[in-house]
Amino acid sequence: MIRDYIYDVSGDWPGNVYLAVGEANILFDAGMACCGERMAERIASVLQGRTLDYVFLTHSHFDHVSGVPYIRKRWPKVKVCIAPHGKYILDKASALRRIREMNEAAASDQGIETLQYRDEDLYADDVLEDGQIFRLGEWEITAMETPGHTRDSFSFLVEREECRQKILVCAETAGVYMERVYLSPCFLLGYHMSMDSIKKMRQAGADLLLFAHSGFAPEENVEDAWNRCIAEHEQALRRIRAEGERDIPMEDKIKNLAEYYWPESIRKYQPYQAYFVNMKSMLEKVGMESWPKETE
Repeated sequence: MIRDYIYDVSGDWPGNVYLAVGEANILFDAGMACCGERMAERIASVLQGRTLDYVFLTHSHFDHVSGVPYIRKRWPKVKVCIAPHGKYILDKASALRRIREMNEAAASDQGIETLQYRDEDLYADDVLEDGQIFRLGEWEITAMETPGHTRDSFSFLVEREECRQKILVCAETAGVYMERVYLSPCFLLGYHMSMDSIKKMRQAGADLLLFAHSGFAPEENVEDAWNRCIAEHEQALRRIRAEGERDIPMEDKIKNLAEYYWPESIRKYQPYQAYFVNMKSMLEKVGMESWPKETE
């Protein structure tokens, strides 16, 4: 239990799946398939026979959606919500095949031979709108479109009756804290787009920040967390731009940046294939963006 009503029920990477418990029970993200059963067991142990009502997905990457079939198996009436583009992705057979390939790579890294889920059970029931408010029991959940990591990235401002603290479940657009020491960038669609979304998240006025894959921000003051988030993104941009300008193969650029953004501590959770695809996208997108000319 993280607070008296928020539980980390991750089956894979600690801090990847959160359960809000109350009159309505709400899950944020669903993790990888190789740990789906473990996640479902953890959810069930918290709920103690109560139902799971909603799943809100921050985006459609395999390590955030692939536990959905295991959830549907336990709670068939659960309602799963995602961005419109995310639903479009999950409705495509080719995308489901790619998601399975990524899950198989993650399972292999963890010594798991087979995956027990059906592609047809990995789908969303409804789509989210920017600014949409869900009033579910004592919960008020505001959906916020925050693209940059992906086109379909959403964050969620979580408020509870008679509780003074607002929690923001941040899209991976805000980055991922690694080893609670530094923050890894995730601006796969571009730096400028991500920074616009980070500004939007900051303006939501949350008292506590939950980052993807890493839990609550380590800073005690939320403004300190946002300042660090922005500073880490600026540093990452400098590193990526510098590496991008080198006259070496793309594979070597990605390997060089792994020193900072694929450390030993996260390798059991993130296959190199996933890191490679993400960093390649950042190098390419940053290379296409416009930048102010450097002053002499």
